[in-house]
Amino acid sequence: MTAAYELGDDATEVPVSDVREHLADLLDLVDRTGRRVYVTKRGRRVGALVPVADAERSEAEEDAYWGARAARVMESGEPTVPWDEALRRLETGAVDE
Repeated sequence: MTAAYELGDDATEVPVSDVREHLADLLDLVDRTGRRVYVTKRGRRVGALVPVADAERSEAEEDAYWGARAARVMESGEPTVPWDEALRRLETGAVDE
């Protein structure tokens, strides 16, 4: 069993090589402290370990945002298209059809 991974007071970034070796410890740290840990590759942030509450809050905010946008469109009477048609238009570049 490995020793618990600990971060210094200002350390929020961990190289991906350390994440590979200490993932369970880092997840425990995030869960225990509520801190985010940014994963770096060659010194650049490429990912993050975040507390579940943060991820769930972000998802709820995104759902609320898109729900409100959809409600405004529906209330305005603007024309709508089914999702598969919208996706087809976006993929083919025919967004003004």
